[in-house]
Amino acid sequence: MKIGIFSDVYLPQIGGVSTATHLIKKHLTARGHDVYVITPSDPKAEEEENVIRVPSIPFVSAKRLAFMCPPLIYKRITDLDFDIIHTQTEFVMGDLARRAVKDLKIPHVHTFHTLYEDWLQGQLGEGHASKAARSFIRRFSSNFCNSADHIIVPTQKTKDVLLSYGVTTPLQILPTGIELERFAAAAADTRSRSQLREALDIPQDAFVLIYVGRISQEKAINEILNYLPGLIAKNDDFYFLLAGSGPQLQEYCDQVSAAGLEKNIKFIGPVSADEVPYYYAVGDAFASASRSETQGLTYIEAMAAGLPLLVFNDDCLKGVFEEGINGFSFASEEEFCRGAAALIADTDLRRKMSEAAVRSSQHFSVDAFIEQIYSIYQAQLEIYQNSRNEDGFQSRIL
Repeated sequence: MKIGIFSDVYLPQIGGVSTATHLIKKHLTARGHDVYVITPSDPKAEEEENVIRVPSIPFVSAKRLAFMCPPLIYKRITDLDFDIIHTQTEFVMGDLARRAVKDLKIPHVHTFHTLYEDWLQGQLGEGHASKAARSFIRRFSSNFCNSADHIIVPTQKTKDVLLSYGVTTPLQILPTGIELERFAAAAADTRSRSQLREALDIPQDAFVLIYVGRISQEKAINEILNYLPGLIAKNDDFYFLLAGSGPQLQEYCDQVSAAGLEKNIKFIGPVSADEVPYYYAVGDAFASASRSETQGLTYIEAMAAGLPLLVFNDDCLKGVFEEGINGFSFASEEEFCRGAAALIADTDLRRKMSEAAVRSSQHFSVDAFIEQIYSIYQAQLEIYQNSRNEDGFQSRIL
């Protein structure tokens, strides 16, 4: 099967969308399929086979925004004569994909990854501009989804949102899988953990809370930063490590500096996909206050590395997070500090939660995910083939 995956974000950018895109390409290619990724250019990207880069300009933080696809590149794309196209984002690459779908007359599968409405509310607040922007994004999202043949959503939360938007295209819940063995191997590599802690100037016996992901307002990182001064005052060997980049990185660095907490709160900046498992492994627990996740892929990666969760219990974590079993949830500073204190003080509890976290992550193997993706592609191709046969039969009758 020849598959075109169109995405506005891809490696070296780190995030759920680029991870899902890379996994589909890597694992379906290993099974003998021809998989191409069409994505914006990135000066930091390494050369990769079957990745077509469309000219782009810097956008927000490390993101890139593609502009008009040159005719020669578009011809190169359509000359590949894909059997099916799978979009991972709705914007420039999504629009380009819809054009190719129409020209090639092939099925279009789409994965809806991002709740843009939550992101806009975090950026714009509750004013008239925010309401207008959110109203637009609801219409835009529903129009795009209704133009596809099949929609994949990672959680029931996302499905409910799209149904509320008026999406009528068939929706299927399919959480993105992860390469569990990568995170388990990093967790077992005690030498690398020790060396990384030393490089970060973190004592070997210190308690490390880690966040991996985008450093941006909708992730509510500022809430955790506001909770930490009192906790650190009582626990000098407590560290909070943040790996990732984003538009609020400098702002939060300044906040930590102003509070004089640079020793205990460390911003790593962007890290490569290969390094990510080792940053999880350097930690003792994973923290996030985000309410904007569609699946929370980083939560599952953290659990695969054996980290208990200390998180805001968002709807996206149903079936993933178990209160008091693989972590603690919080909705206030008091609850956050209570959960953190329990994890810091009780190593036996931490070990039991770590084991439970690993068990929870086993439901999200990449092999099961890829099998489901391929089944979806096959089903859509059969629907299209049957439709063409029916059209041909009707035309012969006429």
